[in-house]
Amino acid sequence: MGGVLLLGLLTPCGHEKEPSKELDSAQVLNIACGGEDANPVQQKGCRGSACVVKGHPFGKEVAYLWLDEGDLEVADLLLKDTWAVPRFDPIRLPMPLTWTEDPYGEKFWRYLFYGLRPTAHLLWAFRETGDPRYRDKLMEIFRSFAGNKQNSDFSQDKHGTAYRAMVLVNSYWKLKHADALGWQDEALLEWLILEDARFLEDTEHFESGFNHGFAEAAALLLIAENFPHFKDAPRWRELALARYEGLLADIIGSDGFIIENSAYYQFYVFTQVYQLAQWAQTYGLELPAQVLPVLERMARFAAYVVQPDGRIPMLGASQRLLVRKHQPVLLARMGAVFPELGHMLTAGMCGSAPTERLAFFQSSGVAVLRSSFDTALDYQAQTHLVFDTGPYRTDHSHLDALNVVLYSAGRTLLTDSGMFTEEPGEEETYFRSTRAHNTVTVDGLDQRAGHASPSLSAQGGQWLYQSGFHALYEGVRHWRAVMLLEKDVVLVLDQLTSEDSHRFEQRWQFQPDLTVSMQGVSASVTDATGRRVLQVTQALPEGLSASTVRGATKPYDGWYSEDYEVRKASTVLVFLREGAKAHYGTLFTSGLNVLSPAHVSVLPQQDAVEVRACAAGRGYRIRVWRPAETDEAVTVTTTPESCERANTGSP
Repeated sequence: MGGVLLLGLLTPCGHEKEPSKELDSAQVLNIACGGEDANPVQQKGCRGSACVVKGHPFGKEVAYLWLDEGDLEVADLLLKDTWAVPRFDPIRLPMPLTWTEDPYGEKFWRYLFYGLRPTAHLLWAFRETGDPRYRDKLMEIFRSFAGNKQNSDFSQDKHGTAYRAMVLVNSYWKLKHADALGWQDEALLEWLILEDARFLEDTEHFESGFNHGFAEAAALLLIAENFPHFKDAPRWRELALARYEGLLADIIGSDGFIIENSAYYQFYVFTQVYQLAQWAQTYGLELPAQVLPVLERMARFAAYVVQPDGRIPMLGASQRLLVRKHQPVLLARMGAVFPELGHMLTAGMCGSAPTERLAFFQSSGVAVLRSSFDTALDYQAQTHLVFDTGPYRTDHSHLDALNVVLYSAGRTLLTDSGMFTEEPGEEETYFRSTRAHNTVTVDGLDQRAGHASPSLSAQGGQWLYQSGFHALYEGVRHWRAVMLLEKDVVLVLDQLTSEDSHRFEQRWQFQPDLTVSMQGVSASVTDATGRRVLQVTQALPEGLSASTVRGATKPYDGWYSEDYEVRKASTVLVFLREGAKAHYGTLFTSGLNVLSPAHVSVLPQQDAVEVRACAAGRGYRIRVWRPAETDEAVTVTTTPESCERANTGSP
């Protein structure tokens, strides 16, 4: 989609009340399918002369729509001095607050509390009910913070300050438009906002290398635009726009995936950039020219990386996210703008189906292999495989080169372990480690932080092929190829070479509800009901040993986390080889094929690998020439003999 067309789509066409976040699925679908303006101007809480106060148009005070959302129960708890911060149990903190509170000793709690994020519920409750108790409590908290902030080291968090500034700007103007802000409180809020602006303008307080920078630049821009009478507002505007331009170039890769290699942060940033673009368009502010092409690239990546069930793969520093239920109105509007995104969000009911079953994203090195986007087939049952052959780019990256995440037959089968925590310690180290990912470890060590390299992308008929390699262990080269042979049939080939003997462990991570049962060096995987969901078949059984680990703590191994600070024991399947070289051929069958006989054999040759596989009643002969070389090549032929000779053990 061209930038000019997108610009038109981002331009609001009329005045319309913001839909409730409680819209049912049919209403959200109507938005995503283009049955409603994708970007209406918000007019809730504004009538007549209240829509413009002191030259300020209602709505300009907020760019991120969640700041205008709230919960009456949370607001009522705050009236009783009880703070309900997401991810933590509500806790009573009686007034007066010292602004040194840290009841959980957790960075995330401090980030939200000292960012004043929970106070948005009080503002929302006041606007919804008109009850002055909510406004009075809101201002009581702001006055308390203003009187004690000089004693609060926690209030100096860079990212938290950005959101506190947004909360204060929104509260100031919402109360002004409601004629509910006295002159003393007005002066107090202006002082707090000025203090945050001066903090944010400092180069030392701008995180240019992380997603945090987007909120920090946006907050400074919001202050400049909403308080043009501030002496430094013009300079802050130019500084914020320059920073935003740099972030768009540096944090979002040229293929649309953020450099933190996290599917979770992908949507965090994507929705922020989109909302700021809509806000700027509405109020006549020109953002950097690359905003629109960047949004298109981010939308394309998002459309491919999300699994058929609407969940993200747990890549990098990710948490659980069901995209189709996340900020549903906002994402539905985004889906109406970006057709491939709309197709993903509606499970193929609207939008345009992506056209590439093998999509390779160059700057991140991420490949997404998919059995089909055809809506005539069972959308959620398709096979979806993510393969990471790219660089280690930031501290949010994990040591997971050549990691694989597999979804098939309606669920995640091979998972990434997740993030768990950002607090330094053994647990944080484990979840970032190589052994917590679906790759091969050497001598029990982590890969060094560095780049993997993609090798060959190829396809023919139903099959898809992607390979890559790295040398992130001293003296060892690891080449891996993943193949989607057909729906529910995946083959992974590993070749590790060295001049010295090593201990190689091929590792596969499963979600906590799955149970792994061994049959020699193969395994069957069952869900909580006892139904088999995956069969794992290995080639080259000689010299190969298999084991599992679950919930170990010395050292940490066999854990899964999809929610911050919550970890669950999960099974890791480990295949061990020792020597100077190691070859693996691993066949995964699922869905209707999970009970069918499966076999794989591998014949390593001097400059090639030959594989014969039998699955789903079909035989395959695969030859890979010159793995990891610039002229790597692959051929795939169907051959009944592979199934007829399945029990001979020879290729």
